[in-house]
Order: sequence, then C-alpha cells, then structure tokens
Amino acid sequence: MKSKFEVVSSEHVYQGRVVHLRTDNVYTSLSKQVVCREVVEHPGSVAIVAIDDDDNVYLVSQYRHAVAKVLMEIPAGTLEKGETSIDTAKRELREEIGMSADYFISTGIFYLAPGYSSESMEVYLAKGLKSDPLPKDVDEDIVVHIIPFKKLVEQICAGEFTDIKTVASVLLVARTNALLGSS
Repeated sequence: MKSKFEVVSSEHVYQGRVVHLRTDNVYTSLSKQVVCREVVEHPGSVAIVAIDDDDNVYLVSQYRHAVAKVLMEIPAGTLEKGETSIDTAKRELREEIGMSADYFISTGIFYLAPGYSSESMEVYLAKGLKSDPLPKDVDEDIVVHIIPFKKLVEQICAGEFTDIKTVASVLLVARTNALLGSS
C-alpha cells in the first residue's frame, strides 16, 4: 500500500538571509497520523568541477563553521534572487578560483539533505579555463588548490574527502567523462 502525504498546516518560523525555516504538520495515510516536519527552505545551489587543459581540478579550502573545520572542496555557491544556475556557476567560479570557462556541462542535480532541506544542487563541469577574477566575497577566506583529476578520484574513493558535494560532483563528472570517452 502506497502512503500519501498531505500538508495540513504550515508556519514560517524563521526568515534568514539565505535560508528560511518552516514547520509543516503532515498527514500520512499509512500511519493515519499528523506529524510535524521542520523544513529548511533554500533557493538552490551549484557546484563546479573546474578542469584545466592538463586534467587538473581546481579545489578550494575554506573554514566551514557548522562543522568547525577547514574543508577541501570544489567551488560552489547559492543562487541569488533572479539568477539562473548557470549564471551562479559562472559567478562562483570567478569569485572562488579567479577563472572563467569556455563551456559548462550540467552533469546532474541532487538534493543535499532531503530529510529536512529543500536545497537542490546542480553540478557543472567547467572546461577551457582562463584567468578572469572577480572580487572574493568578504566573508570567505579561500585558498585555491590544484590536483590531477585521477588523483582526486582516488582520494575520494579512499575516503579522504568528507564534503559530500565534492564527492558526488566529482563522481558525476567521472561518469560523464566515461560516457564522453574522455579522461
């Protein structure tokens, strides 16, 4: 028997700069109960796997306060109001690693934490990189790193990366490269 869900009531309890929090009372037909669910509303985001002509990937390390750690990750960012995902990818690439790309290929979309958040992330492969910096965001302290793509895949498979967007995005690009017959 397939369970059906119906939102009985909804209340916005927090409006932040980027995220909003709402609580929903949801009726589930299978359990015949109304349960409360907290939802983080997010406008969406992008992640960019930027690969140069020598098959190197550009990564950034930055402090992530929620986990109190500096993480190594691919460039990424949140969609601004009225901005398309490709526009966000182009902007973030220039802000975070100081590069633009000749072309972008969308390799997939995934949800980051669907148990409580609406945030979806679109992944782009960026190729044909050239220097084209924008001023960095004042709240980001970013260091750029360059690593061969194959080595990055090996490190991910060895469990050396804990940032899920980097893990998922690089593996999506590896799959795309395999389908396209590139390295």
